[in-house]
Formats: sequence, C-alpha cells, structure tokens
Amino acid sequence: MSSRFTRLVLAVSLLAWLDESASAQQPQEQVRRTARIGQAAAGMQPVVDGSLTDPCWEQAVDIGELVTVEPVEGSVPPRRTRVRLLQTADSLCIAIECDDEDPSSLRASQRRRDADLEPDDRIEMLLDPFENRRTGYFFQIGAGGSIGDALVTSNGNRFDKPVDFVWEGRSLVTDRGWQAEVAIPFRSIPHRDGSSAWAFNIRRIVRSTNEEYRWACARQSVPFFRISELGTVEGLQQVAHAASVDVVPYFAMSVKRSGEETREDPDAGADAFWRITPELTLALTAFTDFAETEVDERQINLDRFPLFFPEKRDFFLDGSSYFTFGTGQSNGPGAFLPFFSRRIGLDADGSTIPLYGGMKLTGEVGPWELGLLDVVTEDPSGGAGSGTNLAAARVRRALAPQTSVGMIATSGRPLEDGENTVVGADFYHRVPQLVGDLDLQLFASTAASQTSGASAGEGSGSSSALEARSRGREWEIRAGTRYTTSDFDPELGFIPRLDTRSMWLAPNWRPRTGEGGSIRNLDIEPFVEWYQTESGDPQQLVYGFNPVGLDWHAGDKAGFVLRRRFDRVEQDFTVFDGSVTIEAGDYWVTRAGVEALTSQGRPLSGAVSVTSGGYFDGNSTELESSAEWRASALFEFGAGWSTALVDLPEDRDFTTQIGSFRCDVNFSPDVSWRNLVQFDNASDELALQSRLRWITAPGSDLFLVGTAGWERTEDGSLLPGDRRVELKLAHRLQF
Repeated sequence: MSSRFTRLVLAVSLLAWLDESASAQQPQEQVRRTARIGQAAAGMQPVVDGSLTDPCWEQAVDIGELVTVEPVEGSVPPRRTRVRLLQTADSLCIAIECDDEDPSSLRASQRRRDADLEPDDRIEMLLDPFENRRTGYFFQIGAGGSIGDALVTSNGNRFDKPVDFVWEGRSLVTDRGWQAEVAIPFRSIPHRDGSSAWAFNIRRIVRSTNEEYRWACARQSVPFFRISELGTVEGLQQVAHAASVDVVPYFAMSVKRSGEETREDPDAGADAFWRITPELTLALTAFTDFAETEVDERQINLDRFPLFFPEKRDFFLDGSSYFTFGTGQSNGPGAFLPFFSRRIGLDADGSTIPLYGGMKLTGEVGPWELGLLDVVTEDPSGGAGSGTNLAAARVRRALAPQTSVGMIATSGRPLEDGENTVVGADFYHRVPQLVGDLDLQLFASTAASQTSGASAGEGSGSSSALEARSRGREWEIRAGTRYTTSDFDPELGFIPRLDTRSMWLAPNWRPRTGEGGSIRNLDIEPFVEWYQTESGDPQQLVYGFNPVGLDWHAGDKAGFVLRRRFDRVEQDFTVFDGSVTIEAGDYWVTRAGVEALTSQGRPLSGAVSVTSGGYFDGNSTELESSAEWRASALFEFGAGWSTALVDLPEDRDFTTQIGSFRCDVNFSPDVSWRNLVQFDNASDELALQSRLRWITAPGSDLFLVGTAGWERTEDGSLLPGDRRVELKLAHRLQF
C-alpha cells in the first residue's frame, strides 16, 4: 500500500473515531416510526388473490397513514393508502389498499415477473429482518400485477434487482383505486433468530402525477433505500427455525442446427439451497445450465477502454451484494470490481464455458457479513474432463451502526493456466448529518494482485481508492481519487484503466422551483475528471456539464450537455471491429448536445440524445434514441436506434449502427413471452431471442427459448447462422 494512501486511510479512520466519540458524548435521540403486527389465529392463512376478503385480515393491524415525499415534503397525501400487517404460522402477510378518486388515471401496464415498474402505479417495501440497519430485502408489486424483489446491502449503496425470492403477491384494480395482497414466507429470506421486531418501510408511487408517499423517513434528502432510516415493526412472535432445504432439479433438451447439421442435446442438473441457520444460506449447483438467460444488449466500442456487460445469470446474481467491495462501481471514474462473476463460465467472446458445479455461502452472523464462492468450470485450454477452480471470499464486519471494515480475496485464472490472486481491504463510514441536510459517506479501499504460472509470467500490482459522497435535498456531491499500478491484474475482476492516478469531482445541484408550477427542479451537474500515469504524465482531462436541464413534475426531463476533453493516446488502437486506427498523439476536443426523455407514465414514451463535436483527430455526431409503447397489459413494444457518424481524415470515415426491437406478450403475472431482435454493423449480425417463461409455482419454472442469427454478406443479403431451441423445466422441492 502506498504511503499516500496509508495517510488517507488513517485520516478517514480518525474522522470516524472522532464522529463516534462525539456521538457517544452527545447522544442524539433518533425518532423512528413504529407499528405493531397482527397475529392470525392458528391455522388461518390468507389466499393470495388480491381480494382482501379472507377473515384473517380482521386480525391485521393498520400501520397508520403515509406521508408525502414528492412533490411537497411532509404534506398529507391527496390519496389515502391503508397498509395492514399480519403474521401467520409461516409468513409475513401485507394487505394494501390504494384509493384514488380517479381510477381511470391508474397506470397498470406491467404483469411480468421482475418487470421494470417505472411505468406503473406501485407499492415498494423494504424489510430488514436482522434489524442491523445495513441489509434489506426489497419487494414491489404494481397495479398491473407484476411483482419483483431485490437484495439491498451496504446501507442502500448496493441494489441487486434480479434476485428471485419465493413469495406471492397479487393486485386487483377496483372502482376505488387498486389493492394488493402479499405473503412472504419466513423460510424464503434470511432473518435474525428469535427477533420480535423487524425494520420496515413502505412507499407508494402514483405514476400519473409522479407522487411519492412513505410510511417512515418521509424526507427528500434521504433515499428510500437507506436501510439505517427504516421504521420498526414490533410484536413478531418467534418463528421456529428448521434447517430448511430447497432442491431445484432441472431437465433440459436443446436442438441446435448449424448449417445442414442438427444436434439434439439432453441435459440435467440441480441447484440446492440449505438454510443452515436463519441468517446463513448455502447454495449448491451441479451441471449448471444458463440457457434461459437473456442476451446482452449490443454495444460498439469507440474508445480504447473495455466495455462493461452486466451479469445476468441467476446463480451468480443471487446474493451478489455480499461480494461488493469499496463503492462497487462498474463504470465512471474510480470503476473497479475485484470480483466480477461474469469472468466465470464465459470466455473473452462471451461464449459459454461449461460449469461443472459450485457452492456459495451468503448471509450474516451477528456483526459479520459473509460471501463465499467456489466453482469448477471446464478448462478452456485443457482436454476433456479437466477443470479450473475459481473462488472468491468476502467478509465485512460492522464496527458501529454506520461503520464497517471488510476484506476480499479471489483465486484462479478463468482462461489461462497458472495462478492469480487478489486480496483487498475496505472501509466505510457514514456521518448522518454533516452540514444542514447533507450527510457524508466515506469509502476507502486497497487491493493487491499476484500472478504466476508458465504462460502468465510473474507480476504483482495494486489499486487503492478514496471516495466521499454527500447527499441532501438539493445537493449530491461525489469526489474521489484512485491509484492503480500498471501491473495490477485482477483476472476474476474488472478494471478499465491501469497505470493511472485519477481524481474526480461532481457536484450535482437540483434546486426546487417552488409549489404550483409544472417544473419540479433544475438539474445542474458540473464535473471534472483528471487522469495521469504513475510517473505523472497526463493521460486524460474531461470537464463540463452533464447535464444542465429541467425536471417536470410529470417525470419528463430535458437538458444540454457540454464537455471539453484532452486525451494523450500513448499507442495506436483500433475501433469499429478493428477496421479503423486511432493514432498515438495528443487530442483536445469539445462536444455539446441535447437530451430529452418523456415520462414512462404515458402509454407511449421515449428518449433521445444528440451530441456533436470533436472525436480524436476528426469529428463525430452521435444519436441515441428509444421508444416504448405499452399498448395494454398484454402487449408491450420497444425499439432503439443509435448511430455515430464519424468523420476522420485520410479516408477513415465510418458510421456505426445499432438497432433493436422488442415485442413482449404478458399473458399473466406467471406467463410471459419476450422477443428481442438486435443488429449492429460492426459484427454485421442480426440476432433473435424468443423466451417464453411459465412460473408453474413459486420457485418453479418452465422455459422455452429460441435463438437464431443471420450474418450480412458483402452484397447485403443475410446468411443464416446457428439456430437453437431449448426447453428447460425446473421444479422446486422443499424439505
């Protein structure tokens, strides 16, 4: 660790100690909203159908009125929301009634499981069953029937949306508005053994007017996902714990046609989930199949830094927050992930590497958070039967309610022989009130790598960072620095820049415009980013405004962007699939543009941005556009188009094109059919994925997935490529 970074960590630790000492000397009482939970009579359980007519709801307890957050903080909501809580023998049940004087204004277009509910009226809930004010479980249900969930860790700084817990939720539109019924089995989420109180919050989003109401912490300066600010639900009776085991075997049959050859390939495997304690879950997988995973969105790289494609496979997404390190950023200044699960089971081109099996242990034990992962994949450089072992371990300990330290370690080379190890440590501290309504979050981290092996050579390197974030009602500020050596090599991680010292500052000012108008706030975000080599030579300087604009109450946004950028390109690199060379040299460019998006609360919505200006030794104009049409709860259509018109000297002009079209048919919350067509002119490939999902029971699925590709030839015709159809059935067995 560098001496400079050591001094920074010591300074941060001293600040944290002083803040904790001051808090101990002058304790401040934090008033939390509380409610009690009702107890259902023995043997009574609601039927989750959204009707709220079950007799057991008479024992449920109303938690009290919600309070407006947007547009007028602290006011009485113009629409009444009633929330009742009930504990049965095995579930936490919630009844929700959302009144609306004009039911015709309801937005209820989304049915599919885990749909983006931004277009709809919805209810969102946060549970902290550990009541440690760090980790939460997120559940949402929309007026159209879609349900979704997520794991929220690091006091709201990490949000893993694609997690699928086993629970039920149904909604129903009525002549008074809409209502919902939710049942969350205690065995489906980790919780503290013997607890009689859980941290809790709930909010309602009214999409037509972009209003937000909350039960606890109804403040614009505090995001809803700040776990430390949740209210408390009391009166829970102890839930008897048994070491529950869920086994999910699967059977798959795929038919692949390549040219004139057709191949049938049956497959089988299983996942198992063992709740060792109420707080810890062990997941096992054997001969894992990811055929149902949605395809990546197309990207074309116009710079020399690697693109980031997010993880989409369920086994790795489940509990991924427990492996978060530092700020967990995958893009922007300071981006670094010491563990990036996409490195497992995929090669450099995104092709599948078979996963023989693996284990994952996630959860919490007192002040400790744990994430352990060990998998064996086929060795891409070895013969049949050989395997590659890849592992990651993450531990974090809470020193105080809003202070933690942690360590991470990874081991393995996913694509080569030899050994690669990364070890790191990080620190987090939050000061709830720094100045006015601004808080302060401090992140410090350092990591080192060691690589050895016949084809790897020998090498070691390091990367360290310090970042501060502050948020209030009108301000959100980020500032930080990262130092990375040239030989840092996290082969199971992701870092876009090596041999760099970077610094960044981005103060975002969002002043409110007052009540009564159509505009909610201004949006002014100046920023500056500076990069230089280890030896101090300049690499890049970027500054400007991103953006300066307006936000309307209805959810529409518009603004302009302005950027001035210096690049020192140390060696030639290629873009547009290697066909165009950018030569080494120093470049100063200026770019400006406009961007606008319309509210997703309308059946038809869209977004567009246009930027133009310098591009290395030439110029470019870039257009990005998208549109969505929610024709009904049954049909939804989406389209996107992006292009870059690049004008470079010496006959190096080129034009990029990426197009997509989506047609989704959502028959019910349990049956959905998604179809996506994509094309880009860098690969000259047109691809189709058609994906039918039937949730046969909570935790059990049937998938029918078809993929096809066509390659554009020089004469413009399309040559058929590989085609594949796969049927996969997974059924959850509970013991």
